[in-house]
Amino acid sequence: CAPAGWTERAEIVDYRPTNSELGALVLENRLIKQWRPAGNKALKRTDRYCYLRCRLDIPYPVLEVAAEPAAGHAVNVGPLGSRALASELADQLTSLYRLRHCGRKLKVREHPSAYGQMGRCVSPCLGDLDPNAYRRQLDMALGHFEEPGAGEALVEELDRRMVEAAQDQLYERAAALLRRKERLAWVVDRLDGVLRATHSTPRLVLAQHPVKERFDAFWIVAGRLVDWGSLPGASELVDRTAAALTRPPGRAAIPADEIDEIRIVASWVAEHEPPTLTLDPMPTAEALLRFSGCRASSPAMSA
Repeated sequence: CAPAGWTERAEIVDYRPTNSELGALVLENRLIKQWRPAGNKALKRTDRYCYLRCRLDIPYPVLEVAAEPAAGHAVNVGPLGSRALASELADQLTSLYRLRHCGRKLKVREHPSAYGQMGRCVSPCLGDLDPNAYRRQLDMALGHFEEPGAGEALVEELDRRMVEAAQDQLYERAAALLRRKERLAWVVDRLDGVLRATHSTPRLVLAQHPVKERFDAFWIVAGRLVDWGSLPGASELVDRTAAALTRPPGRAAIPADEIDEIRIVASWVAEHEPPTLTLDPMPTAEALLRFSGCRASSPAMSA
């Protein structure tokens, strides 16, 4: 229903059919993003999201927080829902793995910076550090985000370092690592929702019409709804599934304006537990057809 005072302003009334409630929710979200109606303020705020990113086009890359993912040769983590927490995560990882704290332009020094003197930077600014050695540290820092559970992996790493420090009777260092672990676990826990969605298992979900034997199909890959529509026939189903799983190599960041869509789909799937087929590894054509029941759908009107 339109809010009071808006119905009389309508010049055209149109509709698009879907076969399921989830299809109607996804379509509504996309139309709001496309048309930005003045009377609907929902689902439009994406400016609060940001990315932890690392541009790999220099010998000693740095971690940074920005509103957009980096293009080209880069690693992007996110989108993350808080710039302050993302910045703290970047600072924690930079110190933990002794990365550069300065900007992208590296100034050569005769003596280590303050961070280098404290043992929190490997000091490439001295001009004698192998870029490959620095890159190994960077890979360890970013490697936590290649799989789900970034917070768990980081906590385990800090636990290991705490045990080593205690065994070496470095008790002040062990205490400092404990404080860092507690803070880092708190930060990542609040940023981990979208990170887990990014790494969710690729799957094909079928959402049924409320009363009829009709279905919408949803292909969810790397936390994104990469394709959806009426459940197609056998040949098209196989082709679209293969196409959905064909993604560029590397860690592709999810655009901030898709976050609402991720949450809509995830919430609906969690509540309704629809038929779901894992797409890792890619199922055979026979398995796809058994799952779908070989039923091609025709549209039904949905709100």
